[in-house]
Amino acid sequence: MKFFSTLAVATYFILPVVNAIPLLNKRQANFRLATAEEETLQRYYMTLAGNAYCPTVIPGGKWQCPNCNRTENMEIVQTFVTPVHDTNAMVVRDDVLRRIIVTFRGSQSQANFDADNDWRLIAYPLSDGARVHRGFYNSYEEIADQIIPVIEQQVEQYPDYTLAATGHSLGGATSLLCALDLQNRGFDVELFSQGSPRVGDREFAQYIVDTGLKYTRLTNKRDLFVDIPPTLLGYRHAGEEYWIRADEKIQVCANGLETDYCYNSGTGRKTVEDHMNYFELTSNGECPDV
Repeated sequence: MKFFSTLAVATYFILPVVNAIPLLNKRQANFRLATAEEETLQRYYMTLAGNAYCPTVIPGGKWQCPNCNRTENMEIVQTFVTPVHDTNAMVVRDDVLRRIIVTFRGSQSQANFDADNDWRLIAYPLSDGARVHRGFYNSYEEIADQIIPVIEQQVEQYPDYTLAATGHSLGGATSLLCALDLQNRGFDVELFSQGSPRVGDREFAQYIVDTGLKYTRLTNKRDLFVDIPPTLLGYRHAGEEYWIRADEKIQVCANGLETDYCYNSGTGRKTVEDHMNYFELTSNGECPDV
């Protein structure tokens, strides 16, 4: 499985000053350890996000992949692939747990890498003064008109089901934009991202908090891509952070702008390996041929 391009990595390493800036939100430390139930929920959504990388799943529409035995009870309602930015997503339904889940795939093609590296901040139309990463925004906008009607149809058909969005890496960024879009349309939606890069500036992050979106952001040890685009360029994270520490315990930082008390408290070299190994579910082994 592939992730951000070499250009993104190189750009990150020529900005070492970022690591010297004390971060971000010095509110009183407020963190705890995740419960067993919360860890189970994080694994559930990470499995879906990991399985999305196999072409047998998107666009193939079949649960045929190394970890697909964990999701084979779910119905793949529809898969989506866009022609310009290669945004891959699917809508699935879990009739056992009564959930409708919009799942976005992370970076796996040159078109994805081009979007990842388009770091320019542009105006976010749902909030005056907020700005978002142009590549991520365009990637979501290309798929929105296709995927929203399918979500609407599923919610109408199954009104007692919960609605959630999820995705790893680039998929974490696009799932955030999807969740905000759905919430703005009046849907009650939860968001579970994994290894997401930063998606917008501080005003955008504060907008997320102010909307009351139910947003949990899973990070892993020293995952390199959680820390890009860098705060030096004005970017910020939001959400309730679930940080997998080096001892494999999950530390939870309260909802809000990112703080120094979870991922940002870590020390040591940031790695691509930690981006690829969330609960050992991300890389998903070798995908079968479509």
